[in-house]
Amino acid sequence: MTLYSCLPSQGKTAVIATWPGEYAESHSQKITTFTDSTQASRIADSLTRISESMWDAAAWLDVYDKAEAHLQSLIRALRETTDVPTISGPMFEGCRHYESWTGSDLAEGLSFGFPTVANTLTRAQRLSIADELEIDARARQESLQLLPTGHDPVDTDSRVWQAADITRATKMGLNGNYLPDGSAGWLVRVFGVDHGPAERWGARTLIHRLEQLEAASKTVNARGGAELETGLSLMAHLVLPASLFGVHLDHSGEDGPKISEEVHADVDKSILAAEYRKYAASKEFMRGDAVLYISPDINMRNTGQWERNVFSKVDIELSTRSGAISLATLEATDTDGFATALGSWVLNAEFRN
Repeated sequence: MTLYSCLPSQGKTAVIATWPGEYAESHSQKITTFTDSTQASRIADSLTRISESMWDAAAWLDVYDKAEAHLQSLIRALRETTDVPTISGPMFEGCRHYESWTGSDLAEGLSFGFPTVANTLTRAQRLSIADELEIDARARQESLQLLPTGHDPVDTDSRVWQAADITRATKMGLNGNYLPDGSAGWLVRVFGVDHGPAERWGARTLIHRLEQLEAASKTVNARGGAELETGLSLMAHLVLPASLFGVHLDHSGEDGPKISEEVHADVDKSILAAEYRKYAASKEFMRGDAVLYISPDINMRNTGQWERNVFSKVDIELSTRSGAISLATLEATDTDGFATALGSWVLNAEFRN
């Protein structure tokens, strides 16, 4: 995040923006000046909350596009002479991450918190704050275009160096056990902290894919989800109902499964459906639903944090009585490949590259 702080001097208070560049070297610039130190503190706090939440959302949350669009509307309002509007009602309706900690912070900050503070500013202060918000937003857009290519920014003072960093560690990252709230903490626990933004983005993409598959699987009544056991495993453990595949289990234990041609459209023609149906027809079948293990191709037990490949491919395996059947090994960004391997249900939750 970009951190905003107050610097008193000769009866006035300057608001300063500070952000980490290459090798975490700090860079700062003055944004605007206040005669009221309390007012300066309020705007610095509000700007920090917005920047922190927006950078976190840019990496992990599907609320990001709506949040950025609304922030741009606030920037335009700041440059006008009328009040910056507050809004009521849900801001991120339809987004699966709207109830996350960051999503809630953004909804409150953008809809009411920041506009309320902004409406106490002078014309010159409004214009300066608008310019600063625009600079921070442009850096986020640059990060979303640059980092998926695997390259770090060229400029040593670029704000992109802070992308996907664990700025929310104590607030949520290291304390959150579930995705997406705990995503930054999962990244650090699996891959450590000493990575540039492109490497952090690679690790982020692996974790985001597991969270996305968990969310999508719930739409077909699957059980399980993303799991992290530090130093041992990082995976999505999903259990899909046998009935999706036209396999009807006899839970009395007297008869084997009945296999019909009624394969659900969400899994029809997938590699998973073909392999699971073949397994269900075999003598070794154990009267169970389809159990999947989806994990980065990383030997977690025998590698340290710094040795783990943040750009690893993802293995998809179907568990059987005699071992695992490999369904596919894919780039984490290959949404079409995941749909081919697992079924069209994969498309029921957004994956943000």
